[in-house]
Amino acid sequence: MEFETYYGMDYNPFTKGIDSTRLYQSNDYRQMASRLQFLIRTKGIGLFLGEPGTGKTASLRSVLDGLNESRYRVVYIRLTTVTPIDFYHALNDALGLEESSRKSVMFAQIQHEMERMASDHVSVILAIDECQYLTVQVLKEFVMLMNFAYDSVDCCTLILMGQPEALRTLRAKSLEPFKQRINMNYFLTGMDEEEVRGYVLDRLRLVHCSTDLFDDECYHTLHSLMRGSARLLNNLICKSLQIGMIREQRHITTEIVMAANEEVSAVYG
Repeated sequence: MEFETYYGMDYNPFTKGIDSTRLYQSNDYRQMASRLQFLIRTKGIGLFLGEPGTGKTASLRSVLDGLNESRYRVVYIRLTTVTPIDFYHALNDALGLEESSRKSVMFAQIQHEMERMASDHVSVILAIDECQYLTVQVLKEFVMLMNFAYDSVDCCTLILMGQPEALRTLRAKSLEPFKQRINMNYFLTGMDEEEVRGYVLDRLRLVHCSTDLFDDECYHTLHSLMRGSARLLNNLICKSLQIGMIREQRHITTEIVMAANEEVSAVYG
């Protein structure tokens, strides 16, 4: 038996597959969403940083899913360690352009496609996830590609998301023209204890489950163990529910949460 069945849930609400329209609206979510909406309206560059699991990608997905597809072209790139040529390949492919092994050809193709969409009144949104992997060299290429170093009309919205390590790269003096164009930024810190409680109760109501499933003391324990990560919080909750079911407990106690943490820590550290 799955814990969803044991506890009378319609489905598991503590997964990343939740519909973007049903995300819990924590302070981080509201702050990032409002900044993204402003950035998309005005164009420019936005920088959104936070530790892994704080909800950056989920918040972005929620905002982008609400856009009119006829007016916006969204290009999402999730980075690993890249060289300038790797970056051009990723952007070229994401735009559906003809393959090429030459940087100069891809540069021209990408710039032309951006300008074409702008002339057709289609707003391009380029979202780069894991931006801490961007090097100074790649960002310099991007400055040239998008002409961000000059006062020309911006042809796209650039959204950079990643971990705080990205700030080290952005301190390079050669990137000063780029940094001056960053007109929106936010640092996600994760949910506070009251938000953890609100999140759990909101998810339980979503799947028509009793909202007194967790003892009140559990929320303090969960908050102290999650280290700001909603992803880790979900893992702790799911493991707690699994242990509770195995022990045939209809209510989750702090002791069960601590047992769940031991198992989760063995995997995630």
